[in-house]
Amino acid sequence: MKKIIRYSAEIYNSIEIYWESEMNHRILGTGIVVSYIGTLLLIQLKMWGLVPGFANQFIPDNHFAAVEVAFIVLLFFEVMSLIFILPQSVANSLYKQFEIISLILLRNAFKEFSHFVEPLVLHQNIETILHILSDTFSALVVFSGLYLVRSIRIHKLIFFKEEEQFQFIRLKKMTSLLLMFAFILLAIQDTILYFTHSDTFKFFPAFYTILIFTDILMVLISLRYNYNYLVLFRNSGFALATVLLRLALSAPVYYNALIAIVAIVFVYLLTLVYQKMLKTEEEQLLN
Repeated sequence: MKKIIRYSAEIYNSIEIYWESEMNHRILGTGIVVSYIGTLLLIQLKMWGLVPGFANQFIPDNHFAAVEVAFIVLLFFEVMSLIFILPQSVANSLYKQFEIISLILLRNAFKEFSHFVEPLVLHQNIETILHILSDTFSALVVFSGLYLVRSIRIHKLIFFKEEEQFQFIRLKKMTSLLLMFAFILLAIQDTILYFTHSDTFKFFPAFYTILIFTDILMVLISLRYNYNYLVLFRNSGFALATVLLRLALSAPVYYNALIAIVAIVFVYLLTLVYQKMLKTEEEQLLN
């Protein structure tokens, strides 16, 4: 088992080095721009009647759909980045998930624009405008809340023995590698379902469901190395926040915004109290 963990960590390290390279970042950035401009071009060609009939069904009718496509590509890259952040710390992983949720809310806001008929006539789309305002405001609250959480957080290693810390990181790298394979398989399956006109299972909610079980697994594994009540409660609370994020992804408009806001407020209060209790505990040890 130790050999499997070690080899998995080595494979993970190789992939991470490439993913974090400057060349790969340029490729990803270029891919987002190409997806945006390419979608705009295809939509315009469709409007001009220059797209073959069999392809018309796969191309949107509204130019604003190009923004949604670009955000979807961006979110795929962000989710991949999340996989590489997982071995760093439970907190960093959760913060990245909140970043993704804020981007998903913004994507939802842009998606609502596709319901408008060009040229835009605002007074005929009051309900759609309310949906846009809801998603936009909630994305801003999550964005601001994440800044507040990071501003009060003090990093502290969970384990006392260096070897135990190293072993736990290896386990997390192996888990991240498995998560990466699950990510790729879900993406391939959802793409096939889309092009075969089947009902897709909605990629991001499905992946967040897997993240819930992954976060709980990380909490349980950490107990092998350190059974500290404060750390256990904080990490369990973070896992619960992941559940709330999953609910936000599948909730209807307004409710998704409310759940996301509740989640970031919960994490802020949890982190604030955790830091206070941690400081008090350290002062008691010194005295």
